[in-house]
Amino acid sequence: MTEEKKDHDDFLSNHEALLNNLAKKKEAEQPAEESEADAVEYPAETPAAEKPVEEPAPAAEEVPEKPEPVAEEPEVVVNDPIDDLPEVVVAKPAKLPPKKKKPATPAEAKKQKHETLENAEVKEVLSFFMKYIKPVAIAVAVVCAVFLTTNYLKHSRQKKEVAADSALQTATTIAEYQAILDQYGSTPTAPLALMGLAQATFNAGQIDEAEKLYGDFTAKFPKHELAVQAAYNQITCKEAKGELGEASILYGDFKAKHEKSHLAPAALLGKARCFEALDNYSEAKVVYEDIITFYPESGWAQIAERQLAVAMSKLK
Repeated sequence: MTEEKKDHDDFLSNHEALLNNLAKKKEAEQPAEESEADAVEYPAETPAAEKPVEEPAPAAEEVPEKPEPVAEEPEVVVNDPIDDLPEVVVAKPAKLPPKKKKPATPAEAKKQKHETLENAEVKEVLSFFMKYIKPVAIAVAVVCAVFLTTNYLKHSRQKKEVAADSALQTATTIAEYQAILDQYGSTPTAPLALMGLAQATFNAGQIDEAEKLYGDFTAKFPKHELAVQAAYNQITCKEAKGELGEASILYGDFKAKHEKSHLAPAALLGKARCFEALDNYSEAKVVYEDIITFYPESGWAQIAERQLAVAMSKLK
């Protein structure tokens, strides 16, 4: 038998002896209480001659005292002791957070609320800054690099443009215009240099080459302000080569396409000139009359009037 079982048996035997003693004490006290109730003396009756006859008062009924209930001895249940009892873990109460001191006045409450919000915002900003500081630093470095590169390229481009403009002002020959195109072909001066090269080529009598250069201009710079002039000059190259029939058709198409251009009456004049060179004076007469009708106040009308007189003389 282990010590735990021995202690458990001793505790049960002592508890049983205590209950037996209490029961015996209760039984001893109960007869004593009954004998005291029997020893109560009642007063002697008064003789009838001496006392007036009175109706006897009803005797108060004696309520016998109820004996105290004897507590029943509880049944002792002896359980077999458990050898391997788990260790009892006493849970410690969690520490409550310290209570915040309530502000005494509304002003202090407002100030406390403001400080709380301000601290929260500062923490949030610091957290955001620590999280994104590296990406932001990298982005700033990239922006600075792009800015410096852009400024450098812009400065270099400006220097090139100034040099190209200076070279264009003094260029007169095919070689000089070609040198500008080779060295400054990416600057805004390039279209002007190409037009100058085509005109210099035409003046040098290289009509086929000039026609090709005007065609290159309209293909490379279709939105340039000189694109219409280049298209007109390309037709004049065909007229200069003697391709009069094709040139007369192209002049008519040019006038229909560029109705509002200042070169529209010049195209009509070129068309009439081609008809006259082909000895088609009747068609030339019609075109000259159109120029005088649609552009009466222009210098083209004056030229048309003179050429109309020539055409009329040829018809007679």
